Amino acid sequence: MIPVIKNSERGLLEKKDIQYITAGERNKKGSSQFFLWFASNLTIGDLALGSLGLGLGISLNWLLVSVVIGNILGGILLAFMSVMGPKTGLPQMMIGRRSFGTTGGKIMSGLQWINSMGWFTFNSIIAATAVAVLLFGNGRLTYISAGSGVTIGLYIFPILIVCILVALMAYFGERVIHGFEKAMSFVLGIMFVVILYYLLEKFGTSLITVSGPFSLVAFGTMVALSFSYIMSWGPYASDYSRYVEEKEKSSRVFIWTLLGSALASIFVEIGGYIIAADAVGQTQISEQVYVLLRPVNLAIFGLMAIFLGGLAANALNLYSNSLSMKSMGVHMRRSHIVVLVLIVAILLSYFGYVNYYSYYEDFLYILDYWITPWLGIMIADFFIVGRASSHMEPTSRKVIAAIFSYVASIAVSVPFMNPGVVYEGPVAKILGGIDISYFISFAVAMILYITIFTKFVSGKSVKGEIS
Repeated sequence: MIPVIKNSERGLLEKKDIQYITAGERNKKGSSQFFLWFASNLTIGDLALGSLGLGLGISLNWLLVSVVIGNILGGILLAFMSVMGPKTGLPQMMIGRRSFGTTGGKIMSGLQWINSMGWFTFNSIIAATAVAVLLFGNGRLTYISAGSGVTIGLYIFPILIVCILVALMAYFGERVIHGFEKAMSFVLGIMFVVILYYLLEKFGTSLITVSGPFSLVAFGTMVALSFSYIMSWGPYASDYSRYVEEKEKSSRVFIWTLLGSALASIFVEIGGYIIAADAVGQTQISEQVYVLLRPVNLAIFGLMAIFLGGLAANALNLYSNSLSMKSMGVHMRRSHIVVLVLIVAILLSYFGYVNYYSYYEDFLYILDYWITPWLGIMIADFFIVGRASSHMEPTSRKVIAAIFSYVASIAVSVPFMNPGVVYEGPVAKILGGIDISYFISFAVAMILYITIFTKFVSGKSVKGEIS
């Protein structure tokens, strides 16, 4: 018999990590997913992504169309993954074991650990620059001597502030995170609306400095970048929706997740473009905001928005990172993992602080290549073949089907890849540099898995069922 735990008895500190969440522990409505994904995407990452459009030379009207398309497509994938939480009561990477088995699931959890670690580091750096500009007037702080010829960059202090605050939320777990994200939905929403209103009021159409003919390369790149950013939340989704009541309609979880994530991302990416358009000569997004908002006396307001947005995104990054590490089979308490990852993140943020921005676009591309084929197989298994099949647990042929489909889809998508300066596939070169590999790998993985599953999967079991 499963014990019933009253919601009032749970407290702020989350007792579980990757275990099944019982009916008595679930007290969230589908609408909770709107606030969670809305706040976590009113962030610096989206601002920086929007500013990349300026460098590509895309006009504002085509930028708007491109980010709407990219965010809706990516948001749909995120929403499908979110629906899995209430149905299973499990975090996302544990659900992945039903398709890939225990060993395969651990490998995917390792990739997700790297993914969330990377996003945590990048967001920490950008949020720390906002704190540095707020406290010291610039994001490129001087070094101080620590004796014996050792110097330490003063930006270590903003990094510590950001990382420690996020670690506290991740330590307490989902209840504190949900509460913080709900509050940030209102606070950050108001902040960004005020900032854009005053920018348009003060500068008007002079903010929009880029115009010209339609560029397919710029348009396609922005679709791919915005899609990549929002769908990269997919491996996180059910970490938070597993606390939604099981009786909640799947359609409500789906719609609220899609609306929250897509609306926030579209809004902020447009804002990032507008800010970058008039902050000529500044490369860091925090300094762009500071320079642009200083004439309207909103510089502090804007920097606080960037700082709080960094906390909102990173609360999810660090919490899901700890769950991924547990899903890898690491036998440590989740709270201890948070402390360990905090130390690693501080070091990565410190050494990557100075040159992070020039690598942002390449980072977006490379880090997310593994995700779309995994999403394709997960969605196919859960919503298509799984609906009419008794193969809910991993079987030997099912795991082989998933792994083969995954590897084959990535191999097929390689010619379509263009991860910055690292490599340019022949098809991407023909397309003028547009990277459509995400869409190729997703479609191939889904089609292959459904085909192989339908024709060859039997009931042979494999060790390591979901537990």
